[in-house]
Amino acid sequence: MTDGISNPNVLVTGGASGIGLAAAKAFSSAGGNVLLFDLNEDALDQAKGSLGGGDNILTMAGSVINEADVEAAVSKLASVHGRVDSVVTSAGIVKVEPALTADLDTFQKTMDINVIGSWIAAQQAARVMVDNGGGSIIFIGSVYGAGGAPDRTAYCASKGAIHNLTKSLAVEWGPLGIRVNAVAPTGVRTPMVQELIDAGTYNMVGVKARTPLGRLAEAEEIADACVFLASNQATMINGVILPVDGGWTANGYTMAS
Repeated sequence: MTDGISNPNVLVTGGASGIGLAAAKAFSSAGGNVLLFDLNEDALDQAKGSLGGGDNILTMAGSVINEADVEAAVSKLASVHGRVDSVVTSAGIVKVEPALTADLDTFQKTMDINVIGSWIAAQQAARVMVDNGGGSIIFIGSVYGAGGAPDRTAYCASKGAIHNLTKSLAVEWGPLGIRVNAVAPTGVRTPMVQELIDAGTYNMVGVKARTPLGRLAEAEEIADACVFLASNQATMINGVILPVDGGWTANGYTMAS
């Protein structure tokens, strides 16, 4: 057991970039062993190199909506390091489009990756955690899981599902020693969000007006929250949706000044 981390062997989905890569770096820096799971094999190689390429960093390419792929990743982490202690489900997508013209395939893909992919990772890991006496599952939710937003119907629906999945599993799996929580960020400065900014479909003026701290979150700030939820300091935290949003959800006055 590493100092301060009760769950040192960590599976991170979407681990090749963004919040996932930041989480991998944070857990690794705290002394953890991390398996990066991502669809992009080239990006995985680059991510491992950026983390120093040590023996504590494993990678596996695969799809979060393929049970066999995820099961193989869980098995690899368990076989190399003896157990699976924690999971961070950061794989996700968002598409900005009006609800009236949204494509059904896009809606389905968003739900598949954001919800079904998170569920598969949680279930596969939990089946191993049970034999080890427990563990910690950390979903990546969103401020949009607690409220709607225009042109993000599928994304909002998926994150609302994640928030309720968090609570349901926390209640069911708590007696098994498995804690289930979620981090709910505001906008995070990741490659995915940067693409929206570059495309002119991300309302930076609105985000700054709504957020009392007046800025996007950094991926490292979300990663730190994940490490906290997996740490010895959070052993009685279960079923919580932890906002890491600069005051977004607390703000009842959203007029731009």
